[in-house]
Amino acid sequence: ENPIFDVFSGPEVYNPNVDPETAVNWPGALPGTKDVRLPKELSEAVSQARFAADVLSKLKEEDGKFFAGEKEIAQKQVKNLQSVVDDATRVGLIDDPLEYIAEQSRLQMLVDELTGQPDERIQDVVSNYKDLLLSENLIDLVKERLTNMAGRDLDARRRGDESLNEAHASERVILGNLVNQAQILLKEARALGAELEASQLEIVRQICQVAMDPAHKTEEETSNALTDAVRDMRPMFDDMFVAYLKYAIAEEEGRLARAGLLDDPEHNQWLFVLKIVQQGVYAELATGINRYIDHLWYVLRMETNRERRALLEKLIDDMPTMDVRPFVQVVDNIVTALGDTVRGDFDPALGDMTNKLLQLHRDVHALLPPDRIKLMSRDADEWAAQQKKKLMEQRKVSQQRLKAARETQEYDEEFTRRGETERMT
Repeated sequence: ENPIFDVFSGPEVYNPNVDPETAVNWPGALPGTKDVRLPKELSEAVSQARFAADVLSKLKEEDGKFFAGEKEIAQKQVKNLQSVVDDATRVGLIDDPLEYIAEQSRLQMLVDELTGQPDERIQDVVSNYKDLLLSENLIDLVKERLTNMAGRDLDARRRGDESLNEAHASERVILGNLVNQAQILLKEARALGAELEASQLEIVRQICQVAMDPAHKTEEETSNALTDAVRDMRPMFDDMFVAYLKYAIAEEEGRLARAGLLDDPEHNQWLFVLKIVQQGVYAELATGINRYIDHLWYVLRMETNRERRALLEKLIDDMPTMDVRPFVQVVDNIVTALGDTVRGDFDPALGDMTNKLLQLHRDVHALLPPDRIKLMSRDADEWAAQQKKKLMEQRKVSQQRLKAARETQEYDEEFTRRGETERMT
């Protein structure tokens, strides 16, 4: 039998040259099966981060002192270990080891809180743990608890002890209810995602509306109008919209590939529209991003840590208000690409600059804490808010016109049907 398609597994990517039985570097392969070869500097950073995370997970505190096994660890060493783990988890080199432990504790608290509660109280209690139920670790946490209970039940049966049966049966019911609640939250998230998708599609529609405007007689006029429109809409081109374009294109490619219509011009028109919009958006964003990359390249060319930080500080002090948030975002995107490289999802070329990039990430966030970002980008934020408000008003007007057109069409159809009825009678 064919396996049931999992709607949460992401879009498939069609590749006739891939044999899913033997290949490992293919979309949908099992986690951990990719053959990822990391550059030396990146590989060392990952190894150090994993070692630091392992030591921190085993630390025990006694009378203000920290011990790993029987060996005492100085507080300065503990801070250094925490710094290494924080940097690595922030850019995605490793998973946060403390997050799983914290979620284990929160799940225990939730189970304890639901024990003995009537079914009507589940919704009220669970409402304070929505982030836990939507966590990627929830299934692993539930499986871990069920496995531990099965082990304890087996040991109790060997001893002839039946005292755990009632408590374990109650906990299994609670865990089942939590999984059901998680499924409900996922459906709510999907509904919210559909609303967000509608707002993103409105931006695409506005771009297409400019391109289809009959007032533009030549390709040059259309191109100039599109350039001006995209430039005015730039405040709308945030991370969410860029990510939506990537998702929409991958989803559409997957849908067409599964139907065998990927190269059919009668069915792939929407795919080409999305790709053209994406290229235009990327071209507009690239004008600023290339400038930021030039600045960063000057910084990374410096030989010492002190020189790199000094030059970075001067660049930030003289940075225009419009560039502050995009600059920080570009740095974050570049450095988090190291985490994608570790998972085999990005070109490993950046791995040879791992230490410089990690230092750049630390320095940028040290020189630009949230309060300073808010202060320096205040004028840009106000301008962006005005532009967004303007676009939302235009969208509202367009929706009202569409609604009026639909109502008028319904009225005309009803009037026509009524006239034909009267004429026949």
